[in-house]
Amino acid sequence: MSRTEQQFFALLRSGLWESPVERSLFSGDTDWRAIMKIAAMQTVSGIIFDGISNLPEDMQPPAATMRQLYQTVIRIEQSHELLNDRLIRIIALLQAEGIHPILLKGQGLAQNYPNSARRQCGDIDLYIGKKDYKKACGLVVEKGIVSGNTLESHKHFHFDYKGVEIEFHRIVERLPDPFKNKIFQRWTQYHLHGNRLKVWKLNNTEVLLPPANFDALYVFYHAFHHFISDGIGCRQLSDWAIYLHKFHDQIDRQELMKDLEAFRFLRVWQIFGCIAVHQLGLAKEKFPFYTDKFRDVSQKVILKDILLSGNFGRYDPKWQTRPPGYLSGKFHNFRMKNRRALCLFSTIGGNVGLYYLYYLVIGIQQIVNDKFK
Repeated sequence: MSRTEQQFFALLRSGLWESPVERSLFSGDTDWRAIMKIAAMQTVSGIIFDGISNLPEDMQPPAATMRQLYQTVIRIEQSHELLNDRLIRIIALLQAEGIHPILLKGQGLAQNYPNSARRQCGDIDLYIGKKDYKKACGLVVEKGIVSGNTLESHKHFHFDYKGVEIEFHRIVERLPDPFKNKIFQRWTQYHLHGNRLKVWKLNNTEVLLPPANFDALYVFYHAFHHFISDGIGCRQLSDWAIYLHKFHDQIDRQELMKDLEAFRFLRVWQIFGCIAVHQLGLAKEKFPFYTDKFRDVSQKVILKDILLSGNFGRYDPKWQTRPPGYLSGKFHNFRMKNRRALCLFSTIGGNVGLYYLYYLVIGIQQIVNDKFK
């Protein structure tokens, strides 16, 4: 890694764990503009701000840079307020009709950070389940909550609610391998339809959250899925590392190992775990099944890609050449996704083997749904 990248991760670790910054890295000249660019690409500007705050004033960025960063932090905090408000409103509406959604990722994971409002947020994902899915979708349409265009995929109904994107999930996820997908759907039913759910009190609203063993694996898989498809930023791995840190004593490791082996995720879990430990600062003893044998590939392939592509691969120039037409754009994305999967096959192996067919099937289903719904 370059010196600038080392400085970035030192600040990120400090912000994540409220720990002192490695000052020796900042004893000379510091390219703060480059660090801020990495932070923006990785969607961790709020965490970097907290890390910088742990530096002595004479090592911090110039005042103009700090003002600009602070303005970014204010916008992140305002987004949190907006999402929490919409979350309360939509959950209250659903609960009044006997529907009890489970919050996936997002604002629920933010509560694990030292300062939840500094985690950059995106949308709201609510797991409804097959039983109440149509009722929930019909309810938001009937109440006039849905504004603008809606989008429905094989797993969720997507709409805008006063400036916030919300997804109602029929299923949590669908794995490319049909055999592993059957296991995954049973696994989801086991965890999300039992009595193991956690409750987060948001003002006077009870927000249901998944149990520890579900999120430990699901948060990782969601990041891994996006890594194969487009790319990810450090925010996704920070969510995972923070979760493993906070709930390490609630995670049943024997059960987790059984699940990782059933989904054949153990190898990729350990590859990405090297980044969680060595770049993000998660203690080895709090990372289940850590091994150092994948450290080299984690740095030379995975970390390199994360730093190059940024959040959801948006900074990879190959994705910026998508043609404007609907079908031509879909074909371009399909070609890019599969080229990426093939490039990663030698590193990750069988976990990407079925993505080619998966992207083709999902793409055709989406085209049919969009054109003929």
